[in-house]
Amino acid sequence: MLYISENLKQLRKKKEWTQEEMAEMLGVSHQSVSKWERGDTYPDITLLPALVNLFKVSIDAIVGMDKINANEVRAAIFKSGHECLRRGDRQAAAQVFLEALKTFPGDESLMSELALVLSMESDQAALKQAASLCERVLSGSPTEKVRHTTSAAACFIYYKLGEADKARATAGNLPHQRESREPIVEALTSAASADDIDAYLRLITLGECG
Repeated sequence: MLYISENLKQLRKKKEWTQEEMAEMLGVSHQSVSKWERGDTYPDITLLPALVNLFKVSIDAIVGMDKINANEVRAAIFKSGHECLRRGDRQAAAQVFLEALKTFPGDESLMSELALVLSMESDQAALKQAASLCERVLSGSPTEKVRHTTSAAACFIYYKLGEADKARATAGNLPHQRESREPIVEALTSAASADDIDAYLRLITLGECG
């Protein structure tokens, strides 16, 4: 999710330098510059001051923090992950959010989305990871929407893990609508099938059934 490669390429071309000329000024090989611009590798952190002085820009401009922090980038992450889910590719969806968390570590909305994706798995390790993510989100200060969605998902995750009492206790604190306590408590007390649970998890995640 970093933009170093494209930014360095644009900055170099703006100066009308070749890769060889840029490499010589930095004291590195032109192969290194080529790899940076292709995104194969990143410059060593010790080179950041030299790059800043060479191009007369900030570190943020080189890394692309303006793009990283842009709302449209975040919206694109969620869109990409949800598109993977709609195709039924949960592994790809999980990877989208895992990669995003490398750029936005500790982001509660992204952790919640990853938990939701993992919650649809039957694998116990994935479910335990999902539960851990939910607990991290709920122990922080997420938005009301993220808190409610995460709490709703946690109910089913605990239930799938065989922790019915914990699931019902969590459900008792839920609001209304699709993350509400009434339908979720009913589902948890009526021996809901795995398909029913996964359908409700899809409703929580995507706002749609099927």
